[in-house]
Amino acid sequence: MIEDSELSTSSRRMAAPPVEAVRRALKILRCFSVDRPELGISDIARELGMHKSTVHRLLITFEMEGFLHRVNGARYALSWTLFELGSAVPALQGIRSAVMRSLESLVDATGETAHLSVLEGGEVLYVEKVESANQLRMPSAVGRRVPVHCTALGKVLLAGLDDGDVARLLGKATLSRFTANTITDSAALMDEVRRVREKGFAVDREEIEEGLMCVAGPIVDEMDGTCAAISIAGPASRVQVRLEDNITTIKSIAASLSRDLGANARSL
Repeated sequence: MIEDSELSTSSRRMAAPPVEAVRRALKILRCFSVDRPELGISDIARELGMHKSTVHRLLITFEMEGFLHRVNGARYALSWTLFELGSAVPALQGIRSAVMRSLESLVDATGETAHLSVLEGGEVLYVEKVESANQLRMPSAVGRRVPVHCTALGKVLLAGLDDGDVARLLGKATLSRFTANTITDSAALMDEVRRVREKGFAVDREEIEEGLMCVAGPIVDEMDGTCAAISIAGPASRVQVRLEDNITTIKSIAASLSRDLGANARSL
């Protein structure tokens, strides 16, 4: 008899097809975001192409289990249960404290807002953030997603993949233009990713928002695999003046955090 532990991940996937009801339920949770914290049955049914009755039953189940709560009558929002579960991911190995110390060091050294992000579903997902004390700073939020092609964080995360994986990811993405500086040609973006890979950092020169500039560096594990990225973001006029110092700081703190985390970086 073959034990479960003897089966490879790919074998288990082939032997056990996904449970469609669970997939539908998880797709509903993914509809909620920082930009859309409250949704109604019709909103979700329309977005996912599901029957309202199916959506309603799943929402009621989530509510009963404490994952959603009702707001404004028939609308729903994520509950603190999901926050508690999410908070447990980095806390399992004491990662969050090391990350926050590094982000605080970034803010102290540069005066700009600092982020830690990961590649999730072909997008950049903000995982942690430390605000700058400056009044003029980047509007962002933990849990928000931004595109990979027009952000320093995205370029660093793409640079951690091999060319084949980058090409496949870009083949599924829409390289939307946000400013005059946005790279919308996949070949040009691939060249940019290769340069980032060689230099060990990336710069976003007002590519997602006019007046905003970002500098990012990779967080790698002990096998030199990119697991996440850290960045600073602020007004272009302020970041550009100290660009070389900012690049040096990003690379130094990213390398230090990578060493501190070691294999635990994979848990980011």
